[in-house]
Amino acid sequence: MTVELRDAAPDDAMAIKELFDEHALAAFGELGLSEQEVRSWFAMPNIWMQLAERDGRLVGYLDITSEESGHLSVDARTLDPEVAPLLLEAAEARGREIARTPILRGFVQGREPVLRQAFEAAGWAPIRHSFQMRIELDGDLAEPVWPDGLTPRSAEPGEEERVYEAHMDSFADHWDFRRQPLEVWRSYSTNTHRYDPSLWWLVEDGDELAAISLNGWDFSGDPQFGWIQVLGVRPRWRKRGLGTALLLHSFRDFRDRGATRVGLGVDGESTTGAVRLYESVGMRQVRRNVTYEKTL
Repeated sequence: MTVELRDAAPDDAMAIKELFDEHALAAFGELGLSEQEVRSWFAMPNIWMQLAERDGRLVGYLDITSEESGHLSVDARTLDPEVAPLLLEAAEARGREIARTPILRGFVQGREPVLRQAFEAAGWAPIRHSFQMRIELDGDLAEPVWPDGLTPRSAEPGEEERVYEAHMDSFADHWDFRRQPLEVWRSYSTNTHRYDPSLWWLVEDGDELAAISLNGWDFSGDPQFGWIQVLGVRPRWRKRGLGTALLLHSFRDFRDRGATRVGLGVDGESTTGAVRLYESVGMRQVRRNVTYEKTL
C-alpha cells in the first residue's frame, strides 16, 4: 500500500505515543514518553509535525524545529525500512522550503534498527555522540560538600529571568551553543507540564547565581524516575565542587520524593569534563546516541 504523509494534530497524541513506544522498545528496551508529553509538543514554537500512514495505520513520525544555531533539528521515528527514506526525503524537502542553505541534524538512539542505515544511505554523516546516564538510588548517597559556605535553595516565582541568564552563561562555551531568546527558553523550561520550581535548585553567591540544577520528572511520566534537565555552573565558580554538590543534593532530593533512579543527557565529547563528573558520583552510561548531519 502507498505511504501518505499528513499534518499531525492533537487528537493523534495517543497514536503517536504508541508508535514511539514500539520504537523505544526496539531501540533501547523501555518506554520513553507519556501521552501528556506528546500533547505538549503541539504548543511548541516553530515545530512542523508529519505522520506517515499506510492504509490508515500510523507507520512513521517526523518533526522539524528551527534551532538558534541555524540548523534544523529532525526527529524521525519508524521501524519500517520502506518508510524511513520517505521521512528523510520529506525532511529535506521541508528544509529547502524554509532555509536558503539548510543544515539538517537528526539522531539515532541506542540500538535503533532502521534509521541509522537510512541516514547513511541518504548521505547524512555522523558528527557527534551523546550519552544518557543514570544512577540507581538503591545504595548509600554521599552527603554533598558545599564550597565556601554556599548552599542550594529552591527557585521562587519571578526568578525565571535570573535562572535563564545563569543557564545561558553556564553553557556559552559548549559545542554549537547559541543563546536562546528568553521566550523560546520559557517555552521549553517553564511553560510546560513538567515544570516544578520546587525541583529547581539554585546556588547563590551574594546576589549572583553561581550554579543551577533544573530538575524534573522523566518524559515518561514515571514518578520514580527523576531527570536532571540542566546542570550548570557559571565560569567564575567552576572547579570548586559545585557541580558535584548539586548532583548529590539532587539525588538525595529525588530519593526523598520517592524516586528510585535519576537520569540525564550529556554531550559525549564535552570539553568541560561532564562525563567524568557524572561517573565520579556513580552515574553510568545506559544509552549512546549519534547525531547525523546533512547540508543541502
